[in-house]
Amino acid sequence: MNTPTTPATPNTAQEAAHLKKLRDQISTDIEAMQQKEASLKAYEQRLRLLMEHNQQGQPAPQSNQHYVNAGPDSQAALDAEWDKYNRAHALLEAARRGLTDDRLALKEREEKLTLRESDVARREGWLRARELEIAAVVAAKAAIPVVPEPTFVSDPIRAARNMLRSKKTAG
Repeated sequence: MNTPTTPATPNTAQEAAHLKKLRDQISTDIEAMQQKEASLKAYEQRLRLLMEHNQQGQPAPQSNQHYVNAGPDSQAALDAEWDKYNRAHALLEAARRGLTDDRLALKEREEKLTLRESDVARREGWLRARELEIAAVVAAKAAIPVVPEPTFVSDPIRAARNMLRSKKTAG
């Protein structure tokens, strides 16, 4: 019989492999997005520092010169990057919800298989008991000795009685 830990069909095994592949892909996507988020936060912090220095009239630090864009383009670029991040995060969440739904469906399927397995086991037990009952009845019938018809030589009175009974029922 199938146990809940072993796949019942090749489809289940394929689905599990596909889900594992998707899970691995999502985890790598999450890591990449976390790295991008950290990079964007560092970039945003540098931009804020540059804007603060600019407002105070101080020259910007030389090490961060290559990050500065002209005027409003820097804020627009930052907003565009955040929009990209938000879209990627929304896609990631949708994929995560899809995987959760798949996992729940797989769990439900395994529960149904477990119930079916217990039902089949119960039916097999009932069938075995019924077969034993039938075998006992057959054995009991075989154990009853067969009384041969009395003959006029062995038991003339019973033979005559049986002969008369059969004529009364026939007539």
